[in-house]
Amino acid sequence: MTREHYEQSKRRLEEQRRAGVELVEAAYEAQVRALDLVWMLQGEGADRGLPGNGGLAAVPTSAVPAASAPVTPRRSSQEVEEDVQEALAKLPATFTRNDVCGALGYEPDRGVLYRTLTKLVEEGVLRLESRGDGRKPAVYGRAGAAPSPA
Repeated sequence: MTREHYEQSKRRLEEQRRAGVELVEAAYEAQVRALDLVWMLQGEGADRGLPGNGGLAAVPTSAVPAASAPVTPRRSSQEVEEDVQEALAKLPATFTRNDVCGALGYEPDRGVLYRTLTKLVEEGVLRLESRGDGRKPAVYGRAGAAPSPA
């Protein structure tokens, strides 16, 4: 190995190290911004500023991108169950959890909604048309409606 080849390899390694450090720093900054956003959306940081920023004022709400779904207060499993019972009339003969959320007007806790739908299947109010699999959602149908041809 010549001195020139050695120096060239060393410069390349230093450049790769610098690029790696920049990537790690950028990832860290993105994670901190995401954490700050979550803090603000929960309302904790709205009055007091963000933690760790030396008491600086919080980022104005206009600077925060709109969330894809509105933030709603957490509902109890009983409330969700009652809401789903009322929403059943608005649903088509076969539907998915996304249809239920649309009829409810909010997205309840995933586990609570799953238990509610399972309970309704066990009680005979609903039937399970097809099980969910990965990205394919489960399909439910009203017990009184004719099964969909599949």
